[in-house]
Amino acid sequence: MAQLSPSRPVLVVAAPGDTQDSILSAVAAQELDAEVVTEPERLGELWRTASTVIVADDLAELVAGRALPHREGVYVVGPEPEKLSMWSAPLSARVIPLPEGAAWLGAVLGEGSSRSRAPVVAVIGGSGGVGASTLAAALAQLSAARGPSGAALVDADSLGGGIDLLLGAERVQGWRWPRLNSAEGHLGDLRPYLPVVDGVSVVSMARGAELDLAREPLAAIVASLCTWHSAVVLDPGRSKAPAAREAVRLASRQLLLVSASVRGVAAARQAVAGHDLERAELVVRRGRGALPSDLVAEAVGLPVLAELPEERGLAGAAERGEPPARGARRGYRKAVDRLLDLVLSGAGE
Repeated sequence: MAQLSPSRPVLVVAAPGDTQDSILSAVAAQELDAEVVTEPERLGELWRTASTVIVADDLAELVAGRALPHREGVYVVGPEPEKLSMWSAPLSARVIPLPEGAAWLGAVLGEGSSRSRAPVVAVIGGSGGVGASTLAAALAQLSAARGPSGAALVDADSLGGGIDLLLGAERVQGWRWPRLNSAEGHLGDLRPYLPVVDGVSVVSMARGAELDLAREPLAAIVASLCTWHSAVVLDPGRSKAPAAREAVRLASRQLLLVSASVRGVAAARQAVAGHDLERAELVVRRGRGALPSDLVAEAVGLPVLAELPEERGLAGAAERGEPPARGARRGYRKAVDRLLDLVLSGAGE
């Protein structure tokens, strides 16, 4: 099925030549519109409004010299990785070498065109066992209950055992990551092929040997899910694997779930330092003897978006195969519902 035309074009900053041709071919393959600028002084408003910015290495120095404001979704591309690395920091850009990165370029173009549609929320655990996967699943369930488009839940933790287990969906038919890990470029509607629980389309790891999840299929699948769902929730896990870092990068909202304890705060500070979480907002899990949330925010260096009560019954519910939003008590569900309001109200920020 053809992708809907996005409201904002892709900005291509490249001189005529092989690199510009490669970029424009990738844009055309995604059925997107491009604004081509060969003179960086003409960037102006396009830099701010474009869905994605692709800068060829031959013009990267001139673009960096313009001192343009920071923005998300900037990529510097070309055939020489060493040259690309020089301009990654000055442009706050991701590096995509060509031609070997052509599939990834197609995936990020598709993801960029979907940014104005469904919000993408990543839930990262500040420490092990804090309940990040549970919160991600509950957010997806409650989001799906709000509208006919449903929600999607994407498992990017190759060592997590499969998030379908948390939903009691391990026997539900549908594709898991081993079937999806070669996806690239523009994808159609994946809903008929995925396990669905409570209106949530689930992209889960499978049991067995560890899967080396690649960035390209993750970006392509998230872009597709954004087109067909009202919200997409990502569970990156806590590893520093490329796919986990890509999941965090893809998110329009990053939620760091922190236990309000001395050890929980210390672990969260390490997570922020190692996972590019400067844009994250804290969800503070409170229990008996918990530290004040303002102290947690000061120590971690990130703002608090919401608080979440400790819910001891969720572990037992998961063992019984009850999805979190069904197995949790009312207080936890209400807190997650309020968090969802906050996330969705700021989805376009």
